[in-house]
Amino acid sequence: MLMVGTVVANACAVRGGTANDAANQTTAQEQRRGSTSACFSVSSLSAADRRDADRVLLEFADREGLYTLAGGIKPISSDVRDLTVRIAPTTDSVALATLDQQRRIAAALSCGEIGAFVQVFTATQRRRDSSEVRNTSMVIFHRAAVRRTIQAHASFFATLGVTVSTDPREVILAVENAPRSPRWRGYGYLFGYPDDAVDFFVRAGEEGDASGKLVPRDFRRIETWYKYPAGSGDAPTLSSFVFAVPKGAAPSDQETALRAAAAPVYARYARERAGAIQSDSSGAMALFRRWMNERR
Repeated sequence: MLMVGTVVANACAVRGGTANDAANQTTAQEQRRGSTSACFSVSSLSAADRRDADRVLLEFADREGLYTLAGGIKPISSDVRDLTVRIAPTTDSVALATLDQQRRIAAALSCGEIGAFVQVFTATQRRRDSSEVRNTSMVIFHRAAVRRTIQAHASFFATLGVTVSTDPREVILAVENAPRSPRWRGYGYLFGYPDDAVDFFVRAGEEGDASGKLVPRDFRRIETWYKYPAGSGDAPTLSSFVFAVPKGAAPSDQETALRAAAAPVYARYARERAGAIQSDSSGAMALFRRWMNERR
């Protein structure tokens, strides 16, 4: 059963799942009932940070983070509030202040299985002016979905010293600091891509490193509210939940399962977003408090 992979396991959990899933969900629900009032608790934040926390949650929900927030179809999501911080020859005090604010907000974006943090990437970059910078990104995770992912790929994650009880932030840190190919594979699993797409991504990366050429591929996309333009001057039409597959490949069973699980989630979000999100981009926190309360 574990070879079925992460996508099917997480999709099953969203739709109700197996008997084992149901037992695990019951335990998780019992643990979460005590924290209902603390869902996205922002009372300790300043008024400005509370407003920004609401907007950060919206940015996640409008992108592929929706599928992390709404049941853990996608175990983790990132690429929100990406930041570049100069660290040499001098440090950028303005960027560091922004980083500190993001950490305050991330600490408050906790509700049941959902948590958030700011990831600081290991690699640094040297700019043309010889300054050195480090990149960061806000990340949300679904604890149960991360556990299911580890369980589905236990042999792989064991090589990183990761087990089902590992904190999601430690899991991401282990993947980030893994060698090149295991790093690709680990992120692919955690981002909720079908197993065959992860296999292709790793293989294509290795072949590309060896040949210096890009391996031909097609891109598959799952619907998101936020869209990107295909090119300069184009209308925004491309969703942000995207993964690569071999050129001309037919949809796999896992891709089909992923689409089936994602479609009703997106339909509901699009419907409720219309009435919940205000002109100042507020309302996401209230929307997801209601949504997650239904799952308790």
